Amino acid sequence: MTIPTLADYMVFVEERMVSASVDMDAELAQSLSDVFTCTAATETDLFNFIAYGQGCHALAEAYRERGDISNAGFFHAMGQDLLSKAADALGDLMAIGIQQAGMVRH
Repeated sequence: MTIPTLADYMVFVEERMVSASVDMDAELAQSLSDVFTCTAATETDLFNFIAYGQGCHALAEAYRERGDISNAGFFHAMGQDLLSKAADALGDLMAIGIQQAGMVRH
């Protein structure tokens, strides 16, 4: 048994999201909702924003291939928002790191 890497987790999330184009289970919907509404800025949150953002883009592509443009647009926009949250979280984490290192910010 191996310990899953962050890349393994990202693939897992993407595969779950793509399978949701047929039927989104309640657990996945809750996980997506939790990540989407998260306001924290930890390393885990940052990676979840990226993984679920990529998953939303993969789900949007699956909907696009099936001709469901409405859902494709919705999940693409949700993925973009999650990537924006990732950028914000990265900025917050960098600022925390600079402060903890005692560096002077200008």
